[in-house]
Amino acid sequence: MKRTVSDMLGRVCFDSQDASNERVQVHVALDDLPRAERNQFVRLTNAVGRREQHLGRVIGGPFFPAGQGATEANTAPAFALMTVEILGELRTGRLFATNTRPGPQSEVVELSGEEVRHLLSVSGDALLGALEGYPEVRIAVRSDAKAVLPRNVGIFGTVGSGKSNTCQALIEEAAGAGYAVIVVDVEGEYIEMDQPSAETDLHAALADFGLAPRGLDPFAVCYPASASSERTDATQFTLRTCDYQPAVLAEILEATPGEKGALLEVVDYFVQRDRRRSGLDEAEANRLLLDDSAAAQPPYNIGTLLDRASQRAPQGDSNLDYRGLSGKLTRLRHTSAFDNANLPALSPGSLIQPGHTTVLDVSTTTDLVKNLVTADLLRKVFAYKILNEGAPPTLLVIEEAHSFISRERAEEMGETLNMVRDIARRGRKRWLGLCFVTQQPGHLPDEFFELCNTRLVHNVKSIHNLSALTRTAGDVTQELWDRCPSLGPGQCLISCPQFRNPLLMNVRPAATKRKFVG
Repeated sequence: MKRTVSDMLGRVCFDSQDASNERVQVHVALDDLPRAERNQFVRLTNAVGRREQHLGRVIGGPFFPAGQGATEANTAPAFALMTVEILGELRTGRLFATNTRPGPQSEVVELSGEEVRHLLSVSGDALLGALEGYPEVRIAVRSDAKAVLPRNVGIFGTVGSGKSNTCQALIEEAAGAGYAVIVVDVEGEYIEMDQPSAETDLHAALADFGLAPRGLDPFAVCYPASASSERTDATQFTLRTCDYQPAVLAEILEATPGEKGALLEVVDYFVQRDRRRSGLDEAEANRLLLDDSAAAQPPYNIGTLLDRASQRAPQGDSNLDYRGLSGKLTRLRHTSAFDNANLPALSPGSLIQPGHTTVLDVSTTTDLVKNLVTADLLRKVFAYKILNEGAPPTLLVIEEAHSFISRERAEEMGETLNMVRDIARRGRKRWLGLCFVTQQPGHLPDEFFELCNTRLVHNVKSIHNLSALTRTAGDVTQELWDRCPSLGPGQCLISCPQFRNPLLMNVRPAATKRKFVG
């Protein structure tokens, strides 16, 4: 229902014994009930005191209390009650925090879509969807604000909830705003985003947002050595063992303390022999990390590490388990993803271009390689952004983030978690944002949620997954969380620093093509 006029909806009731500071009950006449809906925004003019005005949102009802002596058999309802959450105080057309609440008989007036749009600060250049209950109120975020994308995004929801479409819409808008977008695609579903959407049944809904099917350009697909891609024009890259922090590599390999100690000793042996790498500051170390030329001369590779570990095996003990390390390195070499002299390494300089979208297709490789690609990408992109202050804004999209660092292994993944934390926090100043996507938020460490200042939560039914979200988001009311298990496909709860309050949104259809749909 499109709301274009402001009409009186009802009046605030006297408080009951369980009254709270943030809520009031509103008496609604039965004739006005068709206009009263949950998630509706209203203006309340206080009938007590200085007659200040408040902004409210209907969060409960309609309820039908029985009058004195009434029974279900002989009495029709005389009125309805709606619960309204007080969002703040209105002054000169702006919303402020409040230390009071409307009293009994305060008028409750329905707001038009234009009034709601102005009060909620939902205007921006990156169009994501429409406000639930107000299809004419578009919800967009500001791509030019460091408080939004560079402060990281989380997209959560169960299978079929619409999170992939939301991810697509975000990629489209970021690229359109001049961001370089890099996607770690674990299913291969984004590799055709340079083509227009094939979901013809959604084209009319797309047109309602003033958009038409279109593909992204420029666009590229890359995949790691030993893997494959359905894109015939996709290019391969190799991973280089020397590009990883040894402690991070040990954690991803699930090395024991003895194996980790052996790895650190073996790596140090080769680094000490390479005079170019002694006494480097951060900038110098980053330049070496990003040097993918033939003259780079890496100090070691998977083969030399394995040879050194085998040589040292007789001198090993519980603190330096060279035999165990040899097993881990052999497993790594068998992936065939490492140190291929005939392939280039990941080169952030070619990926980080204004408006350019790159999909890293890891759909046909193992979970181990997927995680190693993610770690390589994170470290190199951050190094590139540190060295190049004029680089365009960048968004990294990491799918199935719980597979990279899980809550269950958080204690064993301390160095990797520190790396992600450092990139997420320091990246903001350099216009580098991370977007974590997962259907299993309950398996993410709590710190991931704290790093994501913008969250889009689709349908989440599992108590385990929902509780992980609720305990790390203090700005969302319980009534909104209660809606999450019943959200339909494409509906989500969005919490963003740009908005004063969390909102329910219908995400716009993607304009680009996604595999496995349409």
